[in-house]
Amino acid sequence: MTRQHFQALADCTAEIIHNLSNPTDWDKQMVIREIAGVCKLSNPNFDSQRFIEWVEKTLEKHLTA
Repeated sequence: MTRQHFQALADCTAEIIHNLSNPTDWDKQMVIREIAGVCKLSNPNFDSQRFIEWVEKTLEKHLTA
């Protein structure tokens, strides 16, 4: 998969978390890490930290919207 695919998945991950009813920090991290794990299997050069940062940035946008 390409960077654009991973960015789209990060956006979807943020949307899923945003739509959860009162997610805990543990819930958020579990969702992010599970999806990041699948991405890593798809591409060994996948940057998990970058993915996490993208999801968190997107979640912040949801909070300020």
